[in-house]
Amino acid sequence: MQQESDGLDARRQRAAKNQSLFREVNERIEQLAGTASSVEFICECLQAECDEPVSLTRDEYERVRSGSNSFFVLHGHDFAEIEEVVESNARYLIVRKLGVGAGVAEALDPRTREARHVERP
Repeated sequence: MQQESDGLDARRQRAAKNQSLFREVNERIEQLAGTASSVEFICECLQAECDEPVSLTRDEYERVRSGSNSFFVLHGHDFAEIEEVVESNARYLIVRKLGVGAGVAEALDPRTREARHVERP
């Protein structure tokens, strides 16, 4: 039983790292988008080969980014044992990492990481 739990924890950590990388790419896309009201981002699913576009308004994007453990993925790109769907609309899902993945996602959030870096003397 412990070995099964360890394997799930490892998958959750790996997924959170992969999705955090997509989040970093999307942060850069958002910076480069200028004043556009709607932006084509990259799906933040755990599938490393996925590069499918997801259109979000700036407000939608900021709402997702307000949580260090929130990611947006296309329908069908979510994995129940790795993450939970917390919101859904016609274009995308918002998911949160489960278990150890939540801590990894929070630690790798570029927005809070930058704030922690600035706060240090």
